[in-house]
Amino acid sequence: MTDSEKSRRKALRGDEVKRTPASPKVAKSGASYLVAHACFDCHKSFKVAPRDEPVVCPNCGGELHQMGRSFKAPPAKNAEQWAKVQALYNAGFRFSSYRSHSCAPLPDKLSQVEAFILQHPDHPMRVAAPNNSFNPMPLRGTG
Repeated sequence: MTDSEKSRRKALRGDEVKRTPASPKVAKSGASYLVAHACFDCHKSFKVAPRDEPVVCPNCGGELHQMGRSFKAPPAKNAEQWAKVQALYNAGFRFSSYRSHSCAPLPDKLSQVEAFILQHPDHPMRVAAPNNSFNPMPLRGTG
């Protein structure tokens, strides 16, 4: 096929198919993003629009807890990592991006959580009041 034939066919296709620009995306009323929520009962994570009222786990019916947009759930079978996540949640930590903060990274292991909480009372990811109502491990010195 010659270049002129190719150009002719392309021109014909262009005339037949009128392309319209994509319509702009309009944000729905309310939150237009999803936030990771975790169920500490069944060790599952779901992305849900932020709400003021409690959210129920679709898997087990337990309460979902808003973890933050950067939360990465550990494997469901890894009970130690889920206990670590729950201990951090109970201490008021939420999982947001580190990019905007120059701060110590969150601990990797459950055994490091107690010392981390005591050493970093003003950590930028500690945005909520501590909640000791369902603590997976007793933290010495916190009441």
